[in-house]
Amino acid sequence: MGPKAIDLFAGAGGLSLGFGFAGIEVVGAVEHDENAVKSYNYNIGNHAFEKDITKFTPQMMLKEMKKHNLIRRKSQIEIICGGPPCPGFSLMGRSKISSLIKSGEWEGSDARHKFIDDKRNKLFLEFVKYVEFFKPKVFVMENVKGMESFESEEGAPIIDIIVDEFKSIGYENIQVKILDSSEYFVPQKRKRIIFIGSKSKKQIVHPVAYDSNLTLQDAFIDLPEIDILTGISAIQKLKPMSEIHGKKRKGLLRYFRNQKVLQHEIIHGSNSSLHKTRKVNPRDRGIFPLLTSGQDGPRILYKDVYPAMLKQVKKGLPEGYKMLPKSKGHLIVSLDKKKKRKWKWYDREKFGDKMRRMRWDEPGPTVVAHLEKDGYMFVHPREDRTISVREAARMQSFPDSFDFSAGGEVSFTRQYRQIGNAVPPLLGLAIGQMVMHYLGNEPKMTLEATFGVKPRVLIGE
Repeated sequence: MGPKAIDLFAGAGGLSLGFGFAGIEVVGAVEHDENAVKSYNYNIGNHAFEKDITKFTPQMMLKEMKKHNLIRRKSQIEIICGGPPCPGFSLMGRSKISSLIKSGEWEGSDARHKFIDDKRNKLFLEFVKYVEFFKPKVFVMENVKGMESFESEEGAPIIDIIVDEFKSIGYENIQVKILDSSEYFVPQKRKRIIFIGSKSKKQIVHPVAYDSNLTLQDAFIDLPEIDILTGISAIQKLKPMSEIHGKKRKGLLRYFRNQKVLQHEIIHGSNSSLHKTRKVNPRDRGIFPLLTSGQDGPRILYKDVYPAMLKQVKKGLPEGYKMLPKSKGHLIVSLDKKKKRKWKWYDREKFGDKMRRMRWDEPGPTVVAHLEKDGYMFVHPREDRTISVREAARMQSFPDSFDFSAGGEVSFTRQYRQIGNAVPPLLGLAIGQMVMHYLGNEPKMTLEATFGVKPRVLIGE
C-alpha cells in the first residue's frame, strides 16, 4: 500500500480520488456536509466522518481511525491535505472583509492576529492543528486564487501570514503556487492556490504543467442531446468511440468512460450517467437561443437581451405563452389563466452577465457551487439549456463512474453543489504523483501514462 493520508474539508472527495489514483491511501476524511459524506463514502471509501471540524479534534480523529481499524498509530499518517473554506479570500468576499477592517470589527494588534482571529478563517487554524498533531511528512492545502491579492490592514500579504503560521509549527520548507487546472487535463479554467509544505530540507516542488488545451467539445462530444422540455436525454448511449477523432480527445473520453473510482468496480462504458439538467422554462426558451458565446461573432449576454431584444424573445416563446406589456413588467405568462406561474426579468444592471453561453472551443469557466441554485452561467455551447450534472462533473474531470447521487441518496441539486465545491481529481492526481515522488515512491497512475504526453518540464529539471 502507498503512504497514508487524511483529507480535511474533503467534500465529495475530488482530492482524495486524485491522490488515490496516484497511489496515496487516504484512510480518513472529515466533512460537515452530510450529502458530500454520502457521496464520498459511496465512491471513495467508507472512511469519511460527518463532523464539524471545530469540534472534532485531531485527537478524536485519531481515536476514530483506530476504532475503525484505519490505522494503528498516529505516525502512519504521512500526508494531510484539504481546502479549508475561507470566505475572506474569495474575490466576492474581499469587499466585505475590507468593510470589517475599516469598521474596526477585526480586533488585534498585528496582521497575523487580525487574520487568524476572524472566526470565518478559524477553519484554516483547524487545518494547522491537524498538521501540528499528526506531524505528516507533507501537507497540501488548496484555496481560492483570490487569496494572493488580499492583504491585512497593515499591508501584510495573507499568504505570508499563512506560511508563517505553518513555520511556527516546524514546517520551514513551504512552496506556494497558483495552478491552473486546465494545464492538468481538466477541461475547465480553474485557478487555485496550492500550499505544499514539509519539515524536510529536501526540495519540494509543485507539479509541472502540461500542454493539455482541452475544450468543452472534447469533454462533451460523446454525450447524447438533452430534451429541453424534460431535462433528460431520450437515449442513454454515448457516441461510439469509432466516430470520435483526435488522440487527445479520445484519451480524455477513455478516461471518463473507463476509469474506476476507488470504492467500487462499476463503469458505465458506452452509457451516460447522471446526464440530467433542469427543464427550460418558457421565458428561458425565448432567451437561450439568443445568447452567443463569442466563438463565431460578438458575444451576447443577458444584459444584451433584456430589454433590447424583447421582440426576438417574444417570437421565441413556446406556444401557449405570451409577454405582457411594459406597464406590467414584460412578464411571461401562460394563456391558460389556470396556470398562475409568472416569469420575471432580472435587473440587467445587477445581473448583466447572469445568463451566458460557454464556448465550444475553449475550456469551460470555473464550476461553482451556485449551480445548486441555477445554471444560467453555464448555458451549453450548442444546446439551448444549462449543463447537466454529468457535464459539470466532466468539466471537473470526474470519471463517469463517480456517482454524485450516492446510489440515489443525494438530490439532484445537491449533486451540483458537491461538484462545484470539489477539487478536480486530475489536478489532485498531478499533485499526488509529485508527492509520491517526493516521498520516494513510484506513482500508481500518472498523467503521462494516462494521456500519453510529457510535461513541459521533466521531473527533476
